Amino acid sequence: MTSGISGSPVDVSAAGVPGADVLAVPSAPTELRAIASPASVRLTWSDGVGAAQVTGHVVTGSDGQIRTAGPFGRTDVTGLVNGQSYAFTVTAVNGAGAGPSSAPSVPVTPQAPTPGNRWALSTPMPTDRERATAVRLQDGRVLVVGGVAPGASGANLSVCEVYDPATSTWTAVEAIGAVASHFGLTLLPDGRVLRTGGFTPSFTPLATTELFSPATGQWTPAVAMVTARYGHTAVLLADGRVLVAGGVTSTSTGLAALASAELYDPATGQWSTTGSLATARSGHGAARLLDGRVLAVGGDAGQDGFTSAELYDHATGSWTATGAMSIARSNDDVCCPGIARLPSGDVLVAGGSRPSGAPSSVLSSAEVYRVATGMWEATGDLVFGRDSGFDLVALLDGRILIAGGRDDWGPVAYAELYDEVTGSWTRTNDMRLSRTSPATALLGDGRVLLAGGGSEPPFADPGSAETFSPT
Repeated sequence: MTSGISGSPVDVSAAGVPGADVLAVPSAPTELRAIASPASVRLTWSDGVGAAQVTGHVVTGSDGQIRTAGPFGRTDVTGLVNGQSYAFTVTAVNGAGAGPSSAPSVPVTPQAPTPGNRWALSTPMPTDRERATAVRLQDGRVLVVGGVAPGASGANLSVCEVYDPATSTWTAVEAIGAVASHFGLTLLPDGRVLRTGGFTPSFTPLATTELFSPATGQWTPAVAMVTARYGHTAVLLADGRVLVAGGVTSTSTGLAALASAELYDPATGQWSTTGSLATARSGHGAARLLDGRVLAVGGDAGQDGFTSAELYDHATGSWTATGAMSIARSNDDVCCPGIARLPSGDVLVAGGSRPSGAPSSVLSSAEVYRVATGMWEATGDLVFGRDSGFDLVALLDGRILIAGGRDDWGPVAYAELYDEVTGSWTRTNDMRLSRTSPATALLGDGRVLLAGGGSEPPFADPGSAETFSPT
């Protein structure tokens, strides 16, 4: 007879059957890590020998409570007392019984949320989705476009909705003409929004573009790009034109990364080619510098990512190589590394995925591109590494917010603030819900909106929205 979650190893071999396999209890979990949040602790660990047969876990706390967890290497222990220290051990269970316990975790102490820097739930989006793209309109409202449906289907969506921060309400507007993903979305100087490219559900790259009018809530087809592409960057230049660079297109031998770039002129509504990147890349990051040049960094071409970076000069229409990052990094769910321009004009990148073959794909490192020298310098590490599904948001006070995303164990609720003066990250209050790849926008009053995104039961709510109020 097989035992439940306790007892010594049980012989489950077929009696009298020579050579029958015997299922042994699992080995002790290792690498147990505890991270405290208000009234809760997230535990993560690694199962060793027999991990594939593990059916659950038993979590024992220093408070004497015994809790059960699922078969995966993570759980959230809730209902804890703020200000009280907790340590935990974890035992893996399979059909043969419970194995030995892990070594105790380092004690951690949940704390109540700190004053200021608070998150508040807002009105949910009418349409559940993740990986949508958001842009703040000139009137202060936020346009959220497309995305993918939650769950296993992950179907591309064309739906568009507008969030009004003054009333915390959502309004449906006309859907985009293409059921696409990984497109560019750029606010133009005249207040319209330009959608560029993307790919269809069959992974066909698009050259189509369209323009959104906030006054009418409608999209109008615009002139197609010279080259179909997705996973590109679309940056507004100082002169009002839009630079589209890189991405992926379709060739006679399949999909391939692009080096080509082109310019959209809102005054004429026409596209023209410009100088090509030195390195074909997609999923890269881009930021406009204070002097008007554009920095493109990282990305990949179907293999491990690039460390290289290039600068575009809109006056000459050409790219030149500049200093390379210390490590390749990508952020697949939002199509680019986490990147933000700092108050000094330098550029920050943080987190992301490291090249394949590493023990963990999650990066906690960050580095700053020094415009004056054309070189990258290491800066303070993130408190919590995350590999995808996050944005870096430049706040009105100059700090940089990173919130949510994924680590090795799934979506997270952790939020941090970067201070350029100290070169360090500080943990701030967690989001109300764990989420990865939400639509993110800085509001005119200094708050930050995060809407939708992927999560996991029992906290999955892909239509939810919340705002961060920095103090």
